[in-house]
Amino acid sequence: MADRSPRIAHVDVDAFFASVEQLLNPRLRGRPVLVGRGVVASASYEAKRCGVRTAMRLREALRLCPQAVVVPGQYEHYADYSARVQRILETVAPVVEPAACDDFYLDFTGTERLYPDWAQVLRRLQHRIEDELGLTVSVGGATTKGVAAVASRLRRPRGFCLVPPGREAAFLEPLPVACLHGIGPAHAAALAERGVRTVGQLQQIPLAALEALFGRVVGRQLWERARGLDPRPVRPPQRAQSVSRETTIEGGTADRVFLTALLEYLAERVAATLRRQGQQARVLVLRLQYTDRLAVARRVRLVPASNDEKLLLQRAGELLQGLYTRRVAIGKVGLSAEGLQPELRQNELFDAAANRRWYLNRGVDAVRQRFGWNAVFYGGGLLLRRVYAQKPTGLVLSTPCLSR
Repeated sequence: MADRSPRIAHVDVDAFFASVEQLLNPRLRGRPVLVGRGVVASASYEAKRCGVRTAMRLREALRLCPQAVVVPGQYEHYADYSARVQRILETVAPVVEPAACDDFYLDFTGTERLYPDWAQVLRRLQHRIEDELGLTVSVGGATTKGVAAVASRLRRPRGFCLVPPGREAAFLEPLPVACLHGIGPAHAAALAERGVRTVGQLQQIPLAALEALFGRVVGRQLWERARGLDPRPVRPPQRAQSVSRETTIEGGTADRVFLTALLEYLAERVAATLRRQGQQARVLVLRLQYTDRLAVARRVRLVPASNDEKLLLQRAGELLQGLYTRRVAIGKVGLSAEGLQPELRQNELFDAAANRRWYLNRGVDAVRQRFGWNAVFYGGGLLLRRVYAQKPTGLVLSTPCLSR
């Protein structure tokens, strides 16, 4: 009788950002590459062999690997290659969930007759991505998302590991607790203080003790993850519930004129994305992080809902005025549009200005689509153009995760 256990696979692109940079620039192939500004967002395996790790400060990474080549990152290329990987996966798997731009969950449950040799299917998928795109991926398979993700990351690069049904707990037993989904540095440190460093040791702790130590929700999650239990289903991408743009400011700044110009640019990007998606926002959120790491946020309701950058900028400026209260430089700025709804617009009978704004925004969108983002700039953008490099898709800002 055919095995009816869930078939969940996890595909992780090896050193994604760095690998894409090596594809785009043949001179970087075989050389240690670091992607990021200030901190390492991605490191090639040539750099990782020197001890470099993701999220390490660039200064420390270069001390470990002085011959490394540092590149700032090009999000549009990463998004393009991520979409290509996803398209290949979708030709084989019934359900594909992108967890990030470089890792994907695949659900093959119920495909036993279509794919009797699941291991061979995953192997072919792994080779196909490398042959067609030049990117190597690591693949893990199990009955749950959590165990599949651990399996894919166990033997990178080009890793391949399938965990048979019923062997999840035994597979996890010798591994460090930090490999489990949902266990962050704080949880791992708290467990290490109590002598719990491997998943096997965590499996010996009763559920009641974990709930007493970490709380009911987190305690149960740790107890389940240690045994390979994970109720999360593989879900196809859902419509975004928010649109956000954020950037780090190297060295920080207390210049309110510069911060206002930066907010103007972020508001333009958020508003343009909303219009492209046919959406409006009911809530605007401004997030600031000071250079001493203190993070603050404030939100305002938009009545009526809007996707007009002029209105978003006005509200963001008001939020900045009330939120930036310390005499400390700002190191990170983020603007989010939330409470999204479909764009419902009719000509405003008594508001000619609103009508003009609507047509102006669509005209600007059309110009930028044809001639590039930099074809049209508002006043604050002129200041930013003296600070940041430009590309056809806009300014080259610094972002913590190179996602925007």
